[in-house]
Amino acid sequence: MIARDFNEVLIGEDKFGGRPINVSRAIRFQECLDSCRMIVIGFSGARFTWSNHRPLAHLIQERIDRVFVNADSYGLYPEASVNHLERSQSDHNPILMCLDSRRGIMIPRPFRFQPMWLSHPSFPEVVREAWMRPNELSRAITHFTEKARA
Repeated sequence: MIARDFNEVLIGEDKFGGRPINVSRAIRFQECLDSCRMIVIGFSGARFTWSNHRPLAHLIQERIDRVFVNADSYGLYPEASVNHLERSQSDHNPILMCLDSRRGIMIPRPFRFQPMWLSHPSFPEVVREAWMRPNELSRAITHFTEKARA
């Protein structure tokens, strides 16, 4: 697990105000995560974890504080959740990582495709099965997400 201020955004939606994101840096950041086989954990709370605290005309907010896990740790803690807490004195929001859902805040995570799945030997078969039976896109996607999560 890696949790820290990465000082870098991954996508345009991770930034409000200021200059546009540097796309090549965002791509290199994502490629690094992919090569290390890191998975993004969803979150609850405020989207942005850092702010420059300026008036709206000059306000910049970014999601630069994140938690990533590898497949092994995700398998050990499938109920892990991340919560962006309220900011107080700092320009960063504190982040709470809960590994045990009984102690933490249970947050349903949306399904997200993970590029590292492409290297799993059974992945092509999961995709093939998802598209064999259903004749509707929504059913194929539902079948795929159920199989991919298993």
